Amino acid sequence: MSESERMNMNLLDEAAEKAGGYVSNFISRDTHYDLRKLAKYCKEKGIEPADLTLRELNQFIVA
Repeated sequence: MSESERMNMNLLDEAAEKAGGYVSNFISRDTHYDLRKLAKYCKEKGIEPADLTLRELNQFIVA
């Protein structure tokens, strides 16, 4: 990654933070998650749920 790409990513992150965070429009409202398992996973990893990647989040979808 070039220095200018890194700077642009930082600017995007700062703008998103000022706007209240990132929003994902492609997740269906009908999607349900096992919140107990999700919370346990986050506690074990020492992270906040908002910091999960989509790949991590998808493992908690309830069919």
